[in-house]
Amino acid sequence: MIEFSKYHGLGNDFILVYEQQMDAPTAVSMCDRNLGVGGDGVIVIARSDLADFSFLLYNADGGIAEVSGNGLRCVGKFLYDRGHHKQSRVTVEAGGQLKILDLTVEGGVVGSVRVDMGIPVEEPDIELHGRVWKRTVTGNPHATTFVADIDDAPVADLGPLVENDPAFPNRTNVEFAQVEGDVIHARFWERGVGVTLSSGTGSSACLVASGLSAATVATLGGNLLIEREPDGRLFMTGPAVHVFDGRTA
Repeated sequence: MIEFSKYHGLGNDFILVYEQQMDAPTAVSMCDRNLGVGGDGVIVIARSDLADFSFLLYNADGGIAEVSGNGLRCVGKFLYDRGHHKQSRVTVEAGGQLKILDLTVEGGVVGSVRVDMGIPVEEPDIELHGRVWKRTVTGNPHATTFVADIDDAPVADLGPLVENDPAFPNRTNVEFAQVEGDVIHARFWERGVGVTLSSGTGSSACLVASGLSAATVATLGGNLLIEREPDGRLFMTGPAVHVFDGRTA
């Protein structure tokens, strides 16, 4: 039996478990939207010697991801909601990376979370399937291409092809972006998951690819604010929502 909480960040939904054992087959079963709890991934939270807490993310296919921006916001709210951490700043170790989360708390309720996403790594562009893809590592690997009309972006067609292209030995997350002033409209194909309503690291990659210093990233699930400091460091601000709690049979 596993006790869990379901949270989402702009529709990018996660099953959170605290200081419990997890393995890939169990994560896949729990993420099943017909026969399980349903989610884009399972996040295992535990105490850490390197930070306040550690973060381990199983994608819906059972693979382990380095980090998730939306997932980090969910973790920050979960820790505050459950009384595991009642300060407005919490540090999280995820995939060997130290992430700093600043919670906005009003009336005892976490409304939004600002995450220090670190300094991205920009890699050489690559041409695949007739498009130029900007490669960026924002905790996870990403490939971003720009489109003229976001509503016509071939997410389901090209997403899996680019994710599994030999150019990306560890596979990659895939973004389609349309820039309009200081707004970036984005759609996502996530490694090991498929189409998602939002992506925190993907939205961060879109900002880097655009060359803007700050933008509202408009996703199917809602808006994220992504900012890039003069030293290159990225910050992501957005909501996190508690959906329900439960336990497996």
